[in-house]
Amino acid sequence: RCEEEDVEMTEDAYAVLTRIGLETSLRYAMQLITAASLVARKRKGAEVGVEDIKRVYSLFLDESRSTQYMREYQEAFLFNELREHLGGTG
Repeated sequence: RCEEEDVEMTEDAYAVLTRIGLETSLRYAMQLITAASLVARKRKGAEVGVEDIKRVYSLFLDESRSTQYMREYQEAFLFNELREHLGGTG
């Protein structure tokens, strides 16, 4: 994917991205490549580094972390208020 996007990446960044891909999904890891490339360009870096990967990982949630976040904070979201207003539980 890096070749298609014309993205240069350090070996350490590749390793971190590979681990993320194994623990989450290949699609999520590929999406991080583009975002990390933009972060690297913003800082005027020649290649994507580990810090760029960490930055985008903290900004964009994968499916598992997104689900966990929704469970933790579901009481604060509008759909919960609608459920309470309608008197339902599910």
